[in-house]
Amino acid sequence: MGVTEIAPLTFRALTLPFAALCMLAWARWSGASLRVPRGWWPRVLILAAFSITGWNGLVLFGVRELASGRSAILAYTMPIFATAMAIVLLKEPMSARKIVGFALGMSGMALLLGDDARHLANAPRGAWLILAAAFVWAIGTVLLRKWQPPMPQSALSGWMMLVGCVPLALVAPLFDDGGLAQFAHLSTRAWLAIGYNIFVAGTIANLTWFTLVRTLPVTVSSMSSLPIPVVGVFSGMLLLGERPGSAEWAALALVVGALVAVMWPGGERVARDRAADPG
Repeated sequence: MGVTEIAPLTFRALTLPFAALCMLAWARWSGASLRVPRGWWPRVLILAAFSITGWNGLVLFGVRELASGRSAILAYTMPIFATAMAIVLLKEPMSARKIVGFALGMSGMALLLGDDARHLANAPRGAWLILAAAFVWAIGTVLLRKWQPPMPQSALSGWMMLVGCVPLALVAPLFDDGGLAQFAHLSTRAWLAIGYNIFVAGTIANLTWFTLVRTLPVTVSSMSSLPIPVVGVFSGMLLLGERPGSAEWAALALVVGALVAVMWPGGERVARDRAADPG
């Protein structure tokens, strides 16, 4: 809704810094320190480059290249890359439940992509840009889990978003037409989209996501992103008059099954509890 009236990079360059300031204000209000520990700025910049700049920039450019916006679902192949990296770099074990959940989730993404897959051949550069976005997002996810920066997540997320949006803001005038004139005649819907992307998606959802990445195994946290395109499809039904078909409902069932397989308590936890307390 927002990018129908505002060029994509300009839209993101506007919403990200305000969301970052909201995040830092929340951290300050909750009593968290905003100070980045000595020697950690290089790693914060690297995390921002992958999780904020690379992800947002590549996705926006990729979507502009592709014939169908739904091909952005390609970005949620991220769990494939993140899981592979976590197995190699973090030595995370893959249980049977995780393997089943992984297979169900990727099957759901394949169903959502559906017939749009045949359009990718018409815009291979866009497809590669979105896959590159998924790859850099996965790198940022694994690095955050590996490094565990010694600072509150709210402050870390705020700084990552603030420094990560700078390159996007610098290149926006080079790729987007209209400049500040775009804001002269925005509709109420566009302003609501800006507010939503600052306060809900930008602040609350980003803090939630980075907290999950930092505290859960990469396989679990990356799989938790799979409902996003499903919610997007059904939001289109509510807000844009679209009607999901059987493939969308089947994808929803597969994603729910994937989340149950990966996150439902039991199995491994029961085994650990029995080992800790044989009696």
